[in-house]
Amino acid sequence: MWRLKIADGGNNPYIHSTNNFVGRQIWVFDPDYGTPEERAEVEAARENYWKNRFQVRPSSELLWRMQFLKERRFRQTIRQVKVENEEEITYETATTAMRRAAHFFSALQASDGHWPAENSGPLFVIPPLVMCLYITGHLKTVFPEEYHKEMLRFIYCHQIFAKMWCFFRLVYMPMSYLYGKRFVAPIDPLILQLREEIHTQPYNKINWKKVRHLCAKEDLYFPHLLIQDLVWDSIYIFTEPFLTRWPFNKLRERALEITMKHIHYEDENSRYIDIGTVEKNAGSQLWDTSLGLEALLACQLTDEIGPTLRKGHDFLNKSQVRDNPSGDFRSMYRNICKGSWTFSDRDQGWQVSDCTAEGLKCCLLLSIMPPEIVGEKIEPERLYDAINVLFSLQQKWWCVSLGACRKFQMLLNPSEMFEDVFIEQQYVECTASAIDAVVLFKKLHLGHSKQEIENFIRKAVRYIEETQMPDGSWYGNWGICFTYATWFALRGLTAAGRTYHDCLAVRKAAGFLLKLQLDDGGWGESYLSCKDKINFDMSP
Repeated sequence: MWRLKIADGGNNPYIHSTNNFVGRQIWVFDPDYGTPEERAEVEAARENYWKNRFQVRPSSELLWRMQFLKERRFRQTIRQVKVENEEEITYETATTAMRRAAHFFSALQASDGHWPAENSGPLFVIPPLVMCLYITGHLKTVFPEEYHKEMLRFIYCHQIFAKMWCFFRLVYMPMSYLYGKRFVAPIDPLILQLREEIHTQPYNKINWKKVRHLCAKEDLYFPHLLIQDLVWDSIYIFTEPFLTRWPFNKLRERALEITMKHIHYEDENSRYIDIGTVEKNAGSQLWDTSLGLEALLACQLTDEIGPTLRKGHDFLNKSQVRDNPSGDFRSMYRNICKGSWTFSDRDQGWQVSDCTAEGLKCCLLLSIMPPEIVGEKIEPERLYDAINVLFSLQQKWWCVSLGACRKFQMLLNPSEMFEDVFIEQQYVECTASAIDAVVLFKKLHLGHSKQEIENFIRKAVRYIEETQMPDGSWYGNWGICFTYATWFALRGLTAAGRTYHDCLAVRKAAGFLLKLQLDDGGWGESYLSCKDKINFDMSP
C-alpha cells in the first residue's frame, strides 16, 4: 500500500538538503502498510475515480487524506450545518461552518508544517523520464514493479476522450545538448516496435526535412509565421552542414561545453530538483501553505488552532532561501534569491515573486501574534532580504514599450504548443500579491526603504490599472482565468488603498464579478478562457 513520507531524505548519500528536507513529500510503496479494511477502502476509491474520471478529473488527493486522518485519529466533533433555500444565514451558522472547516484543514497538515498537494497537470514529464531511465538501463532499478503499475494507472486515468496523450515539453538546454552530440539511443526490439507503432509510414522512409513543421492540430496553439519557418529552415539547411565540419565544429564543441556547464550549475544549485518544481512533482508546498495559513488566520480561531499556526510558521521559517546561488550567478543568468520563497521548498532554490510575497505576508501577520502561540517571529533582516528580492523582480521596463519588444522576441519562439514562453512576462497575479505584501511590510516597518517602497507600489498599481480589460476583468496566467486574475487585481488595488468610490478600475471589476455570479451564489469559469483568451463563464 502506498503512503506519503514527509521531510525524509531516505538516508540516500546522493540526496542532500539545506534544511533537513523540510517540505519534501515522497510517495513510497510499503507492502506491509495498512489493514485489509484500509486497503479495500483504497481500492474502492480507485474504482470510483476510474468510473468518474471524465466527469471529475481531480483526484481530491484521497489517499493522503485517508493516511493523515488515520494517523491523527481525527474525528470531526463540530456539528454540520446546512442552510436551506431562503433560510437566513446567521452569524452562529457561518461561524460553526467555518470552525468545522478550519479543524478539518488543520488535521491535514503535515508533520513539518506544510500541506501536501497533488500536481498532476504535467503529464508530459512521465514519458521522457521513462525514456531516459530506459536508455541508461536503470528503469527497473529506479522504478520497481509497483511503481510501474502506479504510473500506468496514472496515465490511463488521465487519458482524454480523443485518445491523445497530453503533450509534453522538454527543456531546450538538455535537448539541444543531445542534438549537438548527435546522441542516438541503442536500437533494440522495443525501439523498433515503438517506431512501427507511432509512425504512419515505415521509419526508414520518412523524409524528416519535409515534416520539420508538421504538428497535430490539437497541439497547434501557436502557429509559426512564414518568416519563422524560413529562418529555421535556412539555419538547418545552410548552417548545420558547416557546424559538423572543421573548423566550425570547434564552435559547436564550445557551445556544448557551455551548455553542460549550465546544466551542472542548475543541478547543483537546486539539489537536483531543478527549476521544474511542478514537472518533477516537487510540489507547491510553499504556495499552498501560505494561502492555507492566510485562510486560517482570517478565521480568528487562534485559541483553537494555535498548534497548526505554529507548525505552519515554522515551515515558512525553514523554507525561506538563505543564500544566493553559488559563484558568479549573474553569468549563469540567475537573479538574487536570498530572502525569497520558492514554489515548493527551500532546496529547490528558485525565487518566485508571488510565493515570496505570500510567504512574506504570512510571516508579517504572524509576527504581530503572541510568540508563545505561533513561535518566535523571523528576524527583521530576513524580511528585508525578502523585500529586496521583490524589488529586484519588478521589471524596470514595465511600460507600454515592452509590447513591441516582446512581439519581436516572440518571433524566436520555436514551439507550436506554447505561447509567450520565450521570455518572461509580467503577471497581474504576481504584481497584486507583491503589492499586498509590500503594503503590509510598510505598515509594520516604517521608514525602511521608504522611497523605494513608494515607487514600487505606484508602478505596480499603475500596471494593474493599465492592463484591465474593457469589461472590467484581467487575464490570468496562473489560474482559470479572468475570475482568478480579477480577484488578485482587486486584492492588490485594495491593499494599495483604492476603493469602489475613488477608483474606476475597482468599480469596473466589481461590475464584472457581479455580472458573472451564478444563480446559486458562486462563480465558475471554463478552462477555455485560458486557451482562447475570451471569458467562458459557467452561466446557463
